[in-house]
Amino acid sequence: MTLIKLLFGKTHETRSLRKKISARFRFFTEKYRDLPNFLVIGTQKGGTTSLYRYLSKHPQILGTLSVKELSFFDEFFLRGIHWYKSNFRFKRKNKLSFEATTHYLFNPNSAARVYETIPDVKIIVLLRDPIYRAFSHYQHQKRIGREYLDFPEAIRMESSRLKYEKNKLINNLNYQSYRYQQFSYLERGKYADQLNVWFKSFPKNNFLILSSEYFFSETKSALTEICNFLEIKDFNFKSKKRYNSISYSEEIDKETFAFLQGFFKEENKKLFKLLGKKYNEWG
Repeated sequence: MTLIKLLFGKTHETRSLRKKISARFRFFTEKYRDLPNFLVIGTQKGGTTSLYRYLSKHPQILGTLSVKELSFFDEFFLRGIHWYKSNFRFKRKNKLSFEATTHYLFNPNSAARVYETIPDVKIIVLLRDPIYRAFSHYQHQKRIGREYLDFPEAIRMESSRLKYEKNKLINNLNYQSYRYQQFSYLERGKYADQLNVWFKSFPKNNFLILSSEYFFSETKSALTEICNFLEIKDFNFKSKKRYNSISYSEEIDKETFAFLQGFFKEENKKLFKLLGKKYNEWG
């Protein structure tokens, strides 16, 4: 294969080869690359894609070289720290590096792994009203062909679908649970339980926790708050596009909505007590 074909070829073969060469180069230069200064850890369907895109535009912030979600601390930890570092950019003075993986908040093993690797890291969390988060999660699964049940049936079946999965993850660090990740519509809304796992490893002042509703309704103020938390200059984030947002015609029926209100009532109380504030926008 000629150099020109390698550089500019558009076949699957040339793209695959370029990808392999790039991965090798990044791996062998990982010592010149930064570990992240901060992480966005969740929640899924809470606006993290938009937040990642906005922050990547800041002149003092560097996103990853490839995907937003590296999933190192949940799925790919056995690949090792050298692989993880290879996904970040070269070190640059006065620049912050970050990634955003929404499953970190929910995975019971991630917090300890993060602390072991980057104990001084700052952590940003967006929390969405768990009722609408669950329904958005369901709609996403249905749209991409992973979910075949209707929404009431899916949440009714959740406990049996996830039975023993969390314990398997905790007791076997090599275990990966498709069901725990994909069908956790209700479980992911138990925010207090998830945050308490993280608070066992990190002090609360390492965290900035915002509601997704506040982030989208008061985007400028939220981003200013994030810049202050990261101790960087405020920035005029021009784009306010909402990324990865998909509209759907289906609505939650009244009976299911009432069930979800009851289900999350105590969970939300636990969260508000833990944070010392209430998200009034959750109703």
